[in-house]
Amino acid sequence: MDGTDDRTNPLADPGFVAGLRPIPTGVPGEAPDWTAADLHGLRPDGSPVSVVLDGAAAPLLLIFLAVRCDGCESFWRGLSGGADIGPGGVVPVVVTHAPDTVDAGEVAVRAAGFAGDVVMDDRAWADYRVTGYPFLVLVDPESRRILTEAVGFDWDDVAATVRVGLDG
Repeated sequence: MDGTDDRTNPLADPGFVAGLRPIPTGVPGEAPDWTAADLHGLRPDGSPVSVVLDGAAAPLLLIFLAVRCDGCESFWRGLSGGADIGPGGVVPVVVTHAPDTVDAGEVAVRAAGFAGDVVMDDRAWADYRVTGYPFLVLVDPESRRILTEAVGFDWDDVAATVRVGLDG
């Protein structure tokens, strides 16, 4: 035996993952009371990128991810494969830590095939009070309200989180 054992990683067990559900944060039925912030950072290629809420035509789904995170893998695959975000014409935006914290080359590899913005910015994690990943934040750009937020476990959680936020 080579010493590896998939039982040490429950996320490698499809049966285990199928039973997980998104975990809303905060008080049930209440959206966070802080104002959503614009994002300013770098793309994986080093060029500057800004996601400015004023004037955005649709809700934004901020997807906070890491590159070395077992739980983030299905999100990266879904984004690169064009998975369905859910109802309402929601625009996905990937947020990772800044290039001095995470390898931009690894982010570029994970995000290959994703047509949306990837923002590498540590400030966004503080602005949106994100302490772990994968983390989903649905924002109404017009009002700058956070409609909902949740810890995600699988790609299906994205659509569920969007539905909750848009219906709430």
